[in-house]
Amino acid sequence: MNNKKCGIAAIVGRTNTGKSTLLNKVLGRQAAIVSNVPQTTRNIVRGILNEERGQIVFVDTPGIHKPKHRLGKYMNILAEDSARGADVIIHLTDSSEPVGEEERLVVKEISQFKAPIIIALNKIDLGGKYVPEYLQLWEEQKGKTISELSGQLSVVPVSALKGTNIERLLEVLFSFLPQGPLLYPEDMVLDFPERLLYADIIREKLFQSMRQEVPHSIAVLVEEMIPRSEKLTYIRAVVFVERPSQRGIIIGEKGRVLKNIGSLARGDLEKQLGTKVYLELEVKVKENWKEDESLLRQMGIIV
Repeated sequence: MNNKKCGIAAIVGRTNTGKSTLLNKVLGRQAAIVSNVPQTTRNIVRGILNEERGQIVFVDTPGIHKPKHRLGKYMNILAEDSARGADVIIHLTDSSEPVGEEERLVVKEISQFKAPIIIALNKIDLGGKYVPEYLQLWEEQKGKTISELSGQLSVVPVSALKGTNIERLLEVLFSFLPQGPLLYPEDMVLDFPERLLYADIIREKLFQSMRQEVPHSIAVLVEEMIPRSEKLTYIRAVVFVERPSQRGIIIGEKGRVLKNIGSLARGDLEKQLGTKVYLELEVKVKENWKEDESLLRQMGIIV
């Protein structure tokens, strides 16, 4: 008889609460890119935790926000659809920041789903100044006190960055999950299309190198990935920006900035592939790419 528990846990929240950091900490490896740039996560990343108690499929979702373009609209749809299909929802908040309009939007959206909810109060290592605000927000939404919501709603203070209370979070998660067969093989830790993963690696290096200069206007598409031999993989990727001035910033004087980005990305790509990588990067100007459904579909945002 299978006594193991198995299910899907959606990590949901507004932008920049640490969802990808939490996923990486739980899995003990980098499964999702991390940046202090809002809306870094644009796709659904599934990370699989296998242990003696069973299997949890964590779904890292884009931050729910007020969309300003088609890209933002579809990112919200991805997040909400993931929450709708989950066995348990982790509402990850930033307890070091006050409740705002986007937080109210998140609570309104996910409170309609039937799955039990864990309020994971992240960044508790920074003091948790606004914890009471987040608890009050849920009490106002549900019309009941937190204690009256026991069984439907649990509260776990955590620090995704430092690993504080991660084991406690897992205990609560497993308590909510049903018994059943595994959804993925036990040796699998990530369910994310290769080309999207490699594009995200390049995008992460762009964020790290460009800082606040143009990240919101950057998209990366891996157009070719060809094994040239057992020891070498050729990857050609396009970086899309919205204006010619942004293209110049990314390329840099004599191509120095783009070369540095390529070098940083190549190191991580080689770790992922286990081969040497020849990486060819091209920067193209495409106005309003965030509204281009064909491009968004190629990037896996529209499914």
